[in-house]
Amino acid sequence: MSTKRLELRPAGLRDLGALVRHWNDPQVRRYLFDDREVDPRLAESLLRDSEADFARRGYGLWQVFLEDVLIGVCGLRRRGEERVEILYSLDPGYRGAGLAAEAAQAVLAAGRRARLKEILIETDDGNVSSQRLAERLGAVFESAEGGLRRYVVTLAP
Repeated sequence: MSTKRLELRPAGLRDLGALVRHWNDPQVRRYLFDDREVDPRLAESLLRDSEADFARRGYGLWQVFLEDVLIGVCGLRRRGEERVEILYSLDPGYRGAGLAAEAAQAVLAAGRRARLKEILIETDDGNVSSQRLAERLGAVFESAEGGLRRYVVTLAP
């Protein structure tokens, strides 16, 4: 799927190496994966789950490209049977230009097409940028506990 500036391509096992490198950038993983190095087995599991979700549900993790350069990941992932959350990460050099919001809006539109009613956003307490992005996406603060802030985006039909 495309936005004004971005191309979002479904992520799969073929992308394992590129995504492990992306997620292991210290500035990218600072607020992801509890700031721990991403083991290729974990990344492989996430990509397998994403491929299965695309096949069954029409959503998963997308790689985000700007002018054919991989700059991040944005997507939807199931959290148990009840909830779906949006995830996003951008390479540090591309932050501050509205690209995360642009990608996230496209992913929320995919959630609407998949007939999801709401999307969860979790941010670390210190991740003010993601909290601001959640608010720009129309998310409403739900709760805070254990160092996480939870927001919910309600998707209109």
